[in-house]
Amino acid sequence: MAAVYISKKGEVKISLSCNDPRTPRKNKEICKAKTRSGTPCQAPPVWNKAKDIPRNGRCKLHGGLSTGPNTEVGKNAIRDSNRKRTFQTFQN
Repeated sequence: MAAVYISKKGEVKISLSCNDPRTPRKNKEICKAKTRSGTPCQAPPVWNKAKDIPRNGRCKLHGGLSTGPNTEVGKNAIRDSNRKRTFQTFQN
């Protein structure tokens, strides 16, 4: 995409190798998660700057990292993985 802009010296320039312009903050989406009061969250979603799109559509409060395994099967799988890793480090 080509872009026309004015340089610092006041000259009109044309760039054929520029990327699409970034999305302005006021045009970005909102989180859309339901808050405790029942209203939608108004925070902006976590933004992927390289692609200029939201990462998962949720803000940093409502789309965060995993809290870990909740079932006994998941907890046992993590325990076994940690035992294997610990045993390997002691042998070296």
